[in-house]
Amino acid sequence: MAYTKLMAFKEALSDTGIAAIVNIPLNFVLLHLCINIWQIGTMWTSVIMTTFFTLFGITRKTYIRLWFDKEFLKKQAKNTK
Repeated sequence: MAYTKLMAFKEALSDTGIAAIVNIPLNFVLLHLCINIWQIGTMWTSVIMTTFFTLFGITRKTYIRLWFDKEFLKKQAKNTK
């Protein structure tokens, strides 16, 4: 069984959906912290937000990729029996 375009689309859709659900509130929280609490400038706000979103994105994508790979291997094992 090959990894199909539909499976890749489902993975991409899931990853993007999870990212939107988490990134929107995270964006508000980080902006509030940077602007209202820490009162830092736009350059450092950008650096902090880019760092947080990059780290979260790498972590999120790793776990989603592992989950989809596990599901794919389950389906593949089921089909070979």
